[in-house]
Amino acid sequence: MRHFLKCAFENLIWIYLCVLLCFSYATMMDAIPDRVYLEEGQKLALDQKLPVVLSETTGEKTVMADTGASTFASLQERKSAGSCDSLKEGLHKVTCYLFGLFPVKEVEVSVVPQKSVYAGGQVVGIYGATQGILVLGSSQIEKPDGGFAEPAEHILRAGDYITSVNGLEIEKKEELVRCVQDCQGERLVLTLWRGNEQISVSVTPVMAKNGSYMLGIWVKDDMAGIGTLTYFEQDLDFGALGHGIGDGQSGELLRLSNGRLYRAEVFGIQKGERGTPGELEGMLYYGAKNQIGQVSSNSDLGIYGKLKKDYYTQLLTEDSLYPVGYKQEVSTGSAVILSDASGEPAMYHIVIDSLDYTPADSNKGIHFHVDDENLIALTGGIVQGLSGSPIIQNGRIVGAVTHVLVSDPTRGYGIFIENML
Repeated sequence: MRHFLKCAFENLIWIYLCVLLCFSYATMMDAIPDRVYLEEGQKLALDQKLPVVLSETTGEKTVMADTGASTFASLQERKSAGSCDSLKEGLHKVTCYLFGLFPVKEVEVSVVPQKSVYAGGQVVGIYGATQGILVLGSSQIEKPDGGFAEPAEHILRAGDYITSVNGLEIEKKEELVRCVQDCQGERLVLTLWRGNEQISVSVTPVMAKNGSYMLGIWVKDDMAGIGTLTYFEQDLDFGALGHGIGDGQSGELLRLSNGRLYRAEVFGIQKGERGTPGELEGMLYYGAKNQIGQVSSNSDLGIYGKLKKDYYTQLLTEDSLYPVGYKQEVSTGSAVILSDASGEPAMYHIVIDSLDYTPADSNKGIHFHVDDENLIALTGGIVQGLSGSPIIQNGRIVGAVTHVLVSDPTRGYGIFIENML
């Protein structure tokens, strides 16, 4: 019995050590990014706690860079091998060697020219028409006899974009309503986008209690809201939000066309509370004279387009130009976010708590909390509308605010600026 218990105890120890080793290995892999950007002539410094050496072999030349941690490779060997600051502009493959001996991970290093962008922080209005009529959901139809007809939900799904009816292209929901009424109950052929596939489906409108014909679906043909400008460049290109604009139902990105930026004004703030995200309440000022930019792309990493020249000139100040800080240059600790949510441009202090180089959601690589009393008094922390607020650390723009932790509005997430760029 004693022998059995001893063996069981030893087995448990080995299992524990194996689990600990696997956990340590996984943690180290996450601490080493899959890809990094490096300015030409800049040294590559990863987490100083990692005992790894990076090396690239090009022909007969081996380029190595010590991350600063101790390794079994001698200092003289590392010096004779050179360093990653000698890499030329372009894409390079480097291998991480644990203690300078065991290869553990391959990293892509993109050596790029030094880059600076103008930090934003301005709350702006965003408008866009959908590329087709977006189906949001469905509802039952009350018929003249008092019964209910089932909606066409088994045919049409939330997230579908209807682009034509019986071959007639449509752009506005009023056009869809007119086509449904004109059919007088006859079957219609709808052409639509479902994901990346264009398909055609047949539906038969039903007469409702009020005498009109209906499909039993809720639809929209545009969107409007407010968000924050993250950065802009001399060629007028801009990036904002740090995440895409979803349809609010399926969570899929909206297919937008004719997107525009407008001047916006914050007239109220619903403070964030535990369990309830807050939001900026603002007004968009439409019209040609208030249009400040054109939106060309709605992606998972933000919205993009070009600013109008006159608005770009209004924003232009010397102190808003920041060099780009890449992910390996970001550290835990003090940072600020820029926002004019109060009506005036201001810097608000935050603390970066942790960094995730390989997040499941690329918009959540930076974890931080707000400790600025002014921002907490103003908004309660991070609220909807602050998405896109640039994050500045050590004189560099390193990221943008993207999400709030619903259980604690003082805590949020950010995206690395290199991902947006």
